[in-house]
Amino acid sequence: MRLFGLLLLLLVGCVGGAVVTAPTLPVQILGKVEVVATSDPDWAGANVGVAEKPPGSGGVSQAQVIRLSQDMTVYRMWSGPQPGMRSNRLGGWWAFDKPKGTREGYRRAYEICGTWNELKRVAVCTLKKGAVVVIGPGQSVSAQTCKDGAGYETYDANERDWQIYVDQAWSRPETLSCPPEDQDYEADPADVSAPKSRTDGSDGWVSSFNV
Repeated sequence: MRLFGLLLLLLVGCVGGAVVTAPTLPVQILGKVEVVATSDPDWAGANVGVAEKPPGSGGVSQAQVIRLSQDMTVYRMWSGPQPGMRSNRLGGWWAFDKPKGTREGYRRAYEICGTWNELKRVAVCTLKKGAVVVIGPGQSVSAQTCKDGAGYETYDANERDWQIYVDQAWSRPETLSCPPEDQDYEADPADVSAPKSRTDGSDGWVSSFNV
C-alpha cells in the first residue's frame, strides 16, 4: 500500500511538472493541431531556437511546436508597401486572433517595438494543413531590444495572446498562403479590426523587416 502511494505521488509530480513546462494550448486551436515531439523529424525545421528567447528579448516563452490538422486563418499587421524593396508583409510572426483594439494596445499585447513594425496594414492568410510551426506566449521586450535610448519603450510578457512563428514565411507557399497584397486593409489606429477612413491620402510607411 505504501508503495502504491509512493507511485501515485510520483505520477502527480510528473503531471504537475508537465503543466508548468508545457502550458495548455489556446482554446481556439484545440482539436485543430497536434503537439510535435522533439523526436519527430519535422520538429527541427520549425526553428524553436529563433522563436523562443530569454526575458527582455521578444519572441515567445515556453515554445511548443505544433502540426496543423486543418487549414487555419492567421493574421499579421505590417508596415505597408516599400517601393523598390521587399516589405515586411510576410514576416515570421503571426496570430490566430483577428487584430482588435487600438494600434498601441495591439503593440503592447504582442510586444512589438516601433522600430520593428509600424502596424499599418492587416494581412489575412491561411496556414495550411500539415504546417509545422512554433507557438507560445509572448516574451517581454526591453528598451534596449527596442533600441530606445531613453528607456521608455518596454513590453511585459503576455501569457494570454499567443503568437505563431513561421520560419522563413516569405519562402514557404506550401505552408502559408496569402491573397494579393491589395486585399489587405489599412487599419484604423483607433480600432485595428476595421479599415481606416481615407481622409488625407497619406501613407507614411517605414521600412522594417524584424517582425
